[in-house]
Amino acid sequence: MRIAFPVKENNGLESIVDEHFGVAENFLIVDMETREIELKKNQKLSAEGSRCKTGLFEKKDNVDAVVTKCMGDGSQRNLASSGIKVYQAVEDTILKNLDLLEKDELKPFHIFDFCQTKKNKKEGGCGHHH
Repeated sequence: MRIAFPVKENNGLESIVDEHFGVAENFLIVDMETREIELKKNQKLSAEGSRCKTGLFEKKDNVDAVVTKCMGDGSQRNLASSGIKVYQAVEDTILKNLDLLEKDELKPFHIFDFCQTKKNKKEGGCGHHH
């Protein structure tokens, strides 16, 4: 299984999961079996008017799931239509979240968990307006 994590910097499995999926500069894609890591730039950040609908993966990326702290409904719908599962990150690093995922201890995002219902950090959201 290949899992994608939004990150600002590539520090391997010790990379910190970015606070918001849609505006992450990069995605680290981790193969759960081999622990091989692939860095993928978020190409849509530079596209005019697409900031809230970023983070889509191509078939060749073979992404099965995403682990993120916060995500808007546009990205959630796009990933769901591609058959990509979304899990809620509860730890800061990729490694700690991978360990929890392997133990089946990360919960899938529910539509009400997404950022649009919590627009500010005080309410547990990302602070990004969708």
